[in-house]
Amino acid sequence: MLVDCHTHWGVAWQNKHPRDPRAWLAVLDRHGITHAAVLPEAGLIHAGRIADDHDDMAAACAASDGRMLPFATTNTMHGDDALAELRRCLSDLNFRGIKFHPWLQGCSVSHPVMDEVCELAAEHGVPVLFHDGTPPFSLPSQIALLAKRHPRTTTVLGHCGLFEHWREAVASINSTPNLWGCLCSPHLAGLRGLISRCDTSRLVWGSDFGYSLADCYPYRKPLMDLLHLPEADREMIFRTNPQRMLGL
Repeated sequence: MLVDCHTHWGVAWQNKHPRDPRAWLAVLDRHGITHAAVLPEAGLIHAGRIADDHDDMAAACAASDGRMLPFATTNTMHGDDALAELRRCLSDLNFRGIKFHPWLQGCSVSHPVMDEVCELAAEHGVPVLFHDGTPPFSLPSQIALLAKRHPRTTTVLGHCGLFEHWREAVASINSTPNLWGCLCSPHLAGLRGLISRCDTSRLVWGSDFGYSLADCYPYRKPLMDLLHLPEADREMIFRTNPQRMLGL
């Protein structure tokens, strides 16, 4: 088993292959990826498309034989309606997590509804994954403060700080026991620093595949190979940790 914890059922795939994941999965097959956490895109860009995006994702993932594990999103500015949509996804559509892109969506991690979202996630036993590494709304330390307020909730830094903020991601993960990191997008030195300084039992790997039709795996996967990780660490990052985080 090899799990990608950061992919998207992107607008380009929705438009070209409506609710049909076969071509999307064929890319994963070429690279030995068995399962993937699938994050939204259309709903992140346009709050009015959130529910429709969830329905499209649910249909595509349902046709994947359990390989695609969908994550829902919402806009906290919508208050009770936002929470109702998340409950629909978690209870009725069997979504496996929640995703936010605070910078793109314009919703702060400090919004009061975000606290209710975290408690809802804890009740359903699903993680809340954030885009991070983009100031001013998506820094690792901001997400860590939210995670500290909700110790029952598994909270995930979706990019471990990207290129410039990976050191902040290290400090945030090390100071917050329920904060995980997804090794998606840091450069090689950042990846090496994260793995050497953080608890590897809370690290997973992701590619960001699906935002476009391009195949990013020939770049993302070899970066991990260049680290020459001990087999025990590879096993945790690519299989054991994702199994725990996603309930596989």
